[in-house]
Amino acid sequence: MNDIRKACVEAIFSEFENEGDAIRPAYADGWSDIEARRSLGHIVGYVDLDVADIVDIVIDTINKEL
Repeated sequence: MNDIRKACVEAIFSEFENEGDAIRPAYADGWSDIEARRSLGHIVGYVDLDVADIVDIVIDTINKEL
């Protein structure tokens, strides 16, 4: 179970780093105002989260890990 959790966290951080649609700046091109703090497991800043896309990322990751 710990491996699945780790893989899901990694997938969400990758989505952010690739400037995907699930995690975006809440305004214009504010990518530089958002920071990924992997060591803490946080993405901080003024963000717009697409919950359905995040759920899809988690489900896809779980299916790959099983």
